[in-house]
Amino acid sequence: MGLELYAKVEELFLDKEAAHILWSKFIEILKNYKINEVLDIGCGSGDFCLMANKNGIEVRGIDLSKNQVKKAIKKGCDCIVKNVCELDKKFDSAVAIFDVINYMNEKELKKFFECVKKVINRYFIFDVNTLYSMEDLAIGTLKAEDENRFSVLYSEFEDNKLITEITLFEKENNCYKKTQKRIIQYYHSLKIIEKLSQMELLEIIPISLYGSEEAEKLILVFKKV
Repeated sequence: MGLELYAKVEELFLDKEAAHILWSKFIEILKNYKINEVLDIGCGSGDFCLMANKNGIEVRGIDLSKNQVKKAIKKGCDCIVKNVCELDKKFDSAVAIFDVINYMNEKELKKFFECVKKVINRYFIFDVNTLYSMEDLAIGTLKAEDENRFSVLYSEFEDNKLITEITLFEKENNCYKKTQKRIIQYYHSLKIIEKLSQMELLEIIPISLYGSEEAEKLILVFKKV
């Protein structure tokens, strides 16, 4: 699975400074809306969970990646491998941070929103990539390595889809094992997101993580109705 492979190389490519900006903004928004308990959908390796906990916000994390959840649990986060549609517990509100929404096509997103609405009482807050970030910034090749790994990401944008080929070389017994998968992100307009969500859009917050003049992401605050 492409997302599982990306989970293995995420630390090589993640810009911690940019991530901290985004996580901090989410904390600020949660405080503004007086949210003290939140479900973190697509919790990843648990860094947002740690930050939220330090700010007095109780977090339950879920993710489809076993590797990511293992990392989160080691950091002390309350996280499990679970699809949001399988949850039977209610939460005050939920967040989905760093491209979670963009990994779903419209059909998947519609189902996803239906499931989210069943498990929250108040707000759903998430970020989406702008067309500018996907069409102009994300394309091309990225390379990263550490002592035991070398990875390349190659991305192309076409027909509102960002297709990324992931290649990973892992050192094993003085040789390198090659793994290659691809992941797809989908651009969704604000109009489509509103229509699919069947929730009330309260706030649109543009944010730039890499110093661009144009917003690379929009943080959207929806209220369950």
